[in-house]
Amino acid sequence: MAHSADGLAPAQLVDAIDESIRAHAKAGVALQTADDVDYHGRSLSLAGQQLLNFGGCSYLGLEQRPELKDAVIEAVRRYGTQFSMSRVYMDSPLYKTLEGALATMTGGHALVTASTTLGHIAALPVLVRPGDAIVMDRFAHASLHTAVALLKGIPIVIVNHGRMEQVEQEVIRLAAQHERVWYLGDGLYSMEGDFAPLASLAELLQRHPQVRLYLDDAHSTSWLGRHGRGHVLDVLGGNERVIVALSLNKAFSAGGGALIFADRQERDRVRRCGGPLLFGGPVQPPLLAAAVASARLHLAPEFAGLQRELITRIERVNAKARELGIPLANHDVSPIFFVPCGPAERTYPIIRGLHERGVFVCLGAFPAVPHGRSGVRFTVSVHNTLDDVDHLLGALASELRFHGVVCEH
Repeated sequence: MAHSADGLAPAQLVDAIDESIRAHAKAGVALQTADDVDYHGRSLSLAGQQLLNFGGCSYLGLEQRPELKDAVIEAVRRYGTQFSMSRVYMDSPLYKTLEGALATMTGGHALVTASTTLGHIAALPVLVRPGDAIVMDRFAHASLHTAVALLKGIPIVIVNHGRMEQVEQEVIRLAAQHERVWYLGDGLYSMEGDFAPLASLAELLQRHPQVRLYLDDAHSTSWLGRHGRGHVLDVLGGNERVIVALSLNKAFSAGGGALIFADRQERDRVRRCGGPLLFGGPVQPPLLAAAVASARLHLAPEFAGLQRELITRIERVNAKARELGIPLANHDVSPIFFVPCGPAERTYPIIRGLHERGVFVCLGAFPAVPHGRSGVRFTVSVHNTLDDVDHLLGALASELRFHGVVCEH
């Protein structure tokens, strides 16, 4: 999720971001380094203190599964630490295995990329043609804003977050002058944990044949949908006018990203022409092997039970937050939670107070959210016990009340 500062030139925006991150770091809530001790997911060590971990994105805890660890070790033994060739010449054989498993998971044609960000940078300059236009949600992930900035001569309209009436107005206006209109956004927004309005987007596709969707669903990969294919593919999978980017980091617990196409020819064109797919470095064998092992877990019958374990924890947060009057930004069934607190300076002591109470949470502040709309961002995973969740919410309610953030309890 990214928010540009309206009216600022690029150099001014960099200065604003630099000033903001410096302030967050000085306040002791950003640019921190975990202690060099064993890590098992449920807690982390920071400055000698053990903190319950409510800041990660490994929502299903797969990074600690022996199947993934053993696959990494075996891949190093078989292939070494890297397969040092450009993909324009040669792929590691693990790519073919992984893309086949992802195709089975998603029901589409999979293209593995070195990261979700590099997937966007590879795909969008190939997919978006002269004569097209783009409508993009303001809160779309920073990686989408970065990729779109590389497009030359393409009209780009940024719309307010979730305002589908504004999206449709822009689509109608642009469609009168352009061959195709692309809508770009997230499947699950990474800061406040709210879902894209997929029912409205499906209606948009039906009403406007010139519309195409390109959606980054990194944060719902794995923990949501059949075989972990995510929110967007569960609803819109198989539509040739929809392309979805997944993450093989986060809940998938390996490395890289994947683009999922309904059209095989479109997938192959991006493979042949996407710059980072030709000239960038590959995902290396140890992480490819971890991704293959993770994909096999996703396809196992018991995987749905692991997803349900996470849902139980999400529902516990929502119920406890209502009980304690904690003002969550929304109550979507998502592992990402955000408590608006106002200016960053008001949020800093709340974050530090939670750390002192043995709980690690994150700051949500500019440039991830607009100035003046900072808050406490936390996540849950299957590493967290229900008692951990209760401790977090109790500590959060106390800190919010102490610092004057409304808590209706």
